[in-house]
Amino acid sequence: MAKKVALIPVDARPVTYDLPKDLASLAGWELLLPAKEKIGFLKTPADYDYLFQWVDEIAPQVDGVIVSIDMILYGGLVPSRINTDDQSTIQDRLDRFLDIKRKYPQLDMMAFSSTMRLSNSYVNQEEKEYWDQYGKEIWQYSYHYHRYQQHGLKEDEAIVESMKEKIPHAILEDYLKTRERNFTVNMSLINYVADGVLDHLVFPQDDTSEYGLNIIEQQQLRDRLFAKNLQENIFIYPGADEVASVLVAHMIYQLENVTYPTFYPIYSGQRGALAIALYEDRPLQESVKGQIDAFGSHTVESIEDADIVLGINVPGRKQGDVSLRKQLSEIDTNDRNIGEWVKKLSYYYKKRKQVAIADVAYANGADPMMIPYVLQQFSLTELAGFAAWNTAGNTIGTVIAQAALVHLANQQGHDFSKAKNKQLVLRLLDDYLYQTVVRQEVREVMDEPSVTEGELLRKVEELFMTRAVEMVRKIDSNIQLESIYLPWNRTFEIGITLK
Repeated sequence: MAKKVALIPVDARPVTYDLPKDLASLAGWELLLPAKEKIGFLKTPADYDYLFQWVDEIAPQVDGVIVSIDMILYGGLVPSRINTDDQSTIQDRLDRFLDIKRKYPQLDMMAFSSTMRLSNSYVNQEEKEYWDQYGKEIWQYSYHYHRYQQHGLKEDEAIVESMKEKIPHAILEDYLKTRERNFTVNMSLINYVADGVLDHLVFPQDDTSEYGLNIIEQQQLRDRLFAKNLQENIFIYPGADEVASVLVAHMIYQLENVTYPTFYPIYSGQRGALAIALYEDRPLQESVKGQIDAFGSHTVESIEDADIVLGINVPGRKQGDVSLRKQLSEIDTNDRNIGEWVKKLSYYYKKRKQVAIADVAYANGADPMMIPYVLQQFSLTELAGFAAWNTAGNTIGTVIAQAALVHLANQQGHDFSKAKNKQLVLRLLDDYLYQTVVRQEVREVMDEPSVTEGELLRKVEELFMTRAVEMVRKIDSNIQLESIYLPWNRTFEIGITLK
């Protein structure tokens, strides 16, 4: 066995490009990736010819390939929403890629292809240009169109008709045509799983809600996969940026041919466990099950049967959003008890259980009420996993992959502590110090659109570096903070280089 797998990621951000590689290293596996400069930037698509040549060249060297369909067909996740290529061009690219599996039939091949998101905003940075004028109207059209189909309420029908009057016909037609094209591709992918060309397929729901055109598509995809009896090979659940990490962990376990670890979730509050996360369509406890299922495992009903204790920090009532300062009063309520929850996790750690923490009280950052409790009861490096970034699905999937690969390394006696500690420190610096603290401070003193990229980075460095160096020193003196950068020249995400 080569102990190498390859990934064509959805884009080149740290969480989609660097994180899966770092996670693979925990279990002694090497993850091969295409060159960053060749796989696009925000709305700029990837170099398709380079990608096909790259994967053809590395296929004989690896045991498996994981591929973002959005990348090979449209040039990346953001380009998948704005790409104007016709159906035949897209199909030609898909055929060209799948020829590699036909050329190397022994190669394990997993894929993921997002159901196109619906952003309830007027921000067009990651959408079609007209989103800054009609984004919320298109979202309303989608939401109420589906809800009217489900319940037949006249008020929903009236809103749909109102939105059709507000949105120019050409714009709505263009949007629906793009959705239809991407959905047609996704439906076709199910056939490739049925034929054994793809071994495993995920349709992550990127930024979703309870109703919408994407939920209609999800149901049609689910009906098709059940009709073909592929429910053990195809998965549909909220997420996007974490899927590569989950599939890397799944593929490594599959190739190692070892038993997948079981999980016992412990929630900081029962009411919060039933809350529907922002940008998702189901209760948090169901998102946890969906991510574990996609990895290849399941939860258990007793601690004794669990390989990994999964601590889930939930909101008291409703999930908030750090970056939007949303629903802050609904987080730290009497519906949860963080102190007791952390003591319980510490108790099981001392009983020699592996403990990992997924913090989903907020989207887009860590819960500032939780972090002091955790750092008081644990040395961060005692955890088998930690994350608190972006959506609930992003965080949960990351922690499941982390903890599973740490478990595998423990079982096989690998020396993984340096790689694990680096990963945990990185997540604390990014998800807590940057996303929860520094990003808010930068936004309070700077208007992003009116400053240069250099000015923005200098302000982030000024507010981040000193505190980050001190935080790293306290946690692990063997790790050093080298530099930071802004991957997409905005404050939403950060790149952190540690050694």
